Amino acid sequence: MACLVALVAVMLPSSAAAKEPVMKRVYMFGFSASLIDSTAYQTDVQQLDSAWIDPTHNFLVDRALYSLQLQSHVETKEHHKNTVCTVYFSTNPRKLQRKWAKVKKRYEHDPALRYQILPRERFAFQAEEYRPVIIGEPTVAPDSTKTQTQTPPPPPPGKPGSMPPGGKKPNMMKKP
Repeated sequence: MACLVALVAVMLPSSAAAKEPVMKRVYMFGFSASLIDSTAYQTDVQQLDSAWIDPTHNFLVDRALYSLQLQSHVETKEHHKNTVCTVYFSTNPRKLQRKWAKVKKRYEHDPALRYQILPRERFAFQAEEYRPVIIGEPTVAPDSTKTQTQTPPPPPPGKPGSMPPGGKKPNMMKKP
């Protein structure tokens, strides 16, 4: 019985630990809509051979960075500011192609919207490098050589939410 308890105690931490992301081939496309002039862009379906997938949830790691790639392109090369961008992805190209066609069908015939497809020659997603985030680990500030931690400092005294000296809040309703 003691051996069984010891075996379970050894195996439990390894099975409860979070799984590391794995590099996989994914297919993705992006959609961008301008909030100012009713312009929308949709990229072609593109293949990325080295995207990181979270195996626990089967989700693209750092997917916001891919949206930022598209947003940066639309704002700098296409000259449309204030865009909202999203990325669709799948490991199954046929499934993603159906989603791409569904999004295209929804927006291409809208008379109030200027809809454009961005071919791969004009915009291509670049694979992002996976970097695990460790909270509380010291980092070096980009503009100095001082070491900082990622935890925020406590609020200085005298700011909203702090107590005045003596520990009592002043009664603001009393007349002087």
